[in-house]
Amino acid sequence: MKNKPFWEKTFAQAREAETFGTPAEELSELVELLPKDAKVLDLGCGEGRNALFLAEKGFDVTAIDISIAGIRKLERLAEEKKFSIKGKIQDMRNFDFQTEFDLIVAHGSLHLIEREHWLSLIRKIQDNTKDGGYNVVVVFTDTLPPPEDLKPFHIGIFWEGELFDFYSDWEIILQRSYILEDEHPGGIRHRHPINKIVTRKIQKN
Repeated sequence: MKNKPFWEKTFAQAREAETFGTPAEELSELVELLPKDAKVLDLGCGEGRNALFLAEKGFDVTAIDISIAGIRKLERLAEEKKFSIKGKIQDMRNFDFQTEFDLIVAHGSLHLIEREHWLSLIRKIQDNTKDGGYNVVVVFTDTLPPPEDLKPFHIGIFWEGELFDFYSDWEIILQRSYILEDEHPGGIRHRHPINKIVTRKIQKN
């Protein structure tokens, strides 16, 4: 693809993991519920704003992204901060789940892959979450059209509300539908319709 999304430039240039702001606020409360040795997977981690936060808490973090610049920055920041993170340059559509996780995060990433692929990936995410473990998923929906500069990349937009249906048999901790207005480095402004869910996998009897 000739054109690259705006975040590739800031992944390569910005000093800190600041392209998409600070770590997701819902993680601050969730980390108090996780075991101290929790295994965490961040799918589509970008430059690592959430993965770095989780590693700082002492968790065993695996973070993957297709962006070379993103993972390179994640690795540099982790080394500087002396955090242990397993960063991998990989397309999340091809991620090989070889273990179960206490927490799986897909924050603003699933709508960047085709619908048939995220349908399969959500099932794998759920199947590979430990009983009593958590999922944090944030996606863009069809309530508003994608911004012009992002249309080529938002290839798997969710229908409004359908994310919540996938978790109807999980314990719902947080469920939100809202419009996010944000500004990225370089003065890039967007409005995104968001569905966000934080859930806990109900333990089997």
